[in-house]
Amino acid sequence: MKYLRHITSVLVIILIAVLAAGTIVEKLHGSEYALAHVYSAWWFVGLWAVLAVLIIIMNVKCRMWKKLSVCALHLSILLILLGALLTMLTGQHGRMKLEPNRPNSHFFIEDKGEITKEALPFSLTLDRFEIVKYPDSEKPKDYVSYLQLTDGETQEDIVISMNNILRHKHYRFYQSDYDEQGNSVLDVARDPWGIAVTYAGYAILFVALAAILVEQRKAFRAVTWSWLAVLVVLMVLLYVRMLTHPLLPVLRSPFFSLHISTIVTAYALLLGILVVGVVALVKPKDKARMERLKSLSTAMLYPAVALLAIGIFIGAIWANVSWGNYWSWDPKEVWALITLLIYAAPLHEKVWKTFQKPVFFHIYGILAFLSVLITYFGVNMLLGGVHAYN
Repeated sequence: MKYLRHITSVLVIILIAVLAAGTIVEKLHGSEYALAHVYSAWWFVGLWAVLAVLIIIMNVKCRMWKKLSVCALHLSILLILLGALLTMLTGQHGRMKLEPNRPNSHFFIEDKGEITKEALPFSLTLDRFEIVKYPDSEKPKDYVSYLQLTDGETQEDIVISMNNILRHKHYRFYQSDYDEQGNSVLDVARDPWGIAVTYAGYAILFVALAAILVEQRKAFRAVTWSWLAVLVVLMVLLYVRMLTHPLLPVLRSPFFSLHISTIVTAYALLLGILVVGVVALVKPKDKARMERLKSLSTAMLYPAVALLAIGIFIGAIWANVSWGNYWSWDPKEVWALITLLIYAAPLHEKVWKTFQKPVFFHIYGILAFLSVLITYFGVNMLLGGVHAYN
């Protein structure tokens, strides 16, 4: 078991370092280069495969099946990794341009600089493309394509807009772009296996996290209720903002307030851990007081990690609804994942016993907050990506 802990520790550190390096590679060479040379590389997939095997071995060694919620949590991680692998191996993602009154039954996939043409078993015809604007404003509220779907003898009128997709025969079509000639550009995705497995993993993850929080409720009941109140207030404020302020079309989604408020609440709890850590290290360090402050930080850590995980995967579902790709290795996504990995480590103090020491726990909690700062501020200012508007 000792060697397994060391191997797992080294592997997680390597994964975090590779993920961080991948965001720098993307900044320097572009997203396609980073995807081809890092995130889709055989060795990167191999690292996650080894981690999956280690999770299985450690669950068996620790007899995790005796604790159903924790076992379900690790099962969800395995399913999410399996779903990602299936998406990479069997999924398709491309684009098609629709010109008014011209049927189209093909889309194009670009992979490592090569473009291939793929046929659809049906055709789409654009009647018209429309930019819907906010009242008394030139700012776009939505992009809408009015289409006709022809499948054999069947014809159907279809409307596709931002966050309103077309699903037909395992294909999904998303409003992506347009040009000045009134042509509409759609993203096309086909992923019959990966999404189903990944969403099953998400569902189990949400249930497992809720169960763990219920099991630990006595330890952090006051903290949980106070920060759940903060979450509700943030959601209300974000919904008000959606109703009263012009948003980019892609942000006009019910997922917007839920995703942002959940993530921000998690970050607020992690900030609380930082503050408690500073207080613990600055004030006189008697053992009993350090233990009490460690318990307080742990009480915030459980809901923080749970909310962060839930927020990340709500964002993944939203991305799948908006762009047809639930995980695109955007720098914001990657650094949120890094933050989750960093803060999940102290929850495994029975495995990594160093976290049982209050001084080490508090120092770790202070330094770990650097990942939050990079995720929330550093990505926007330095790395960019599709989340740069956040």
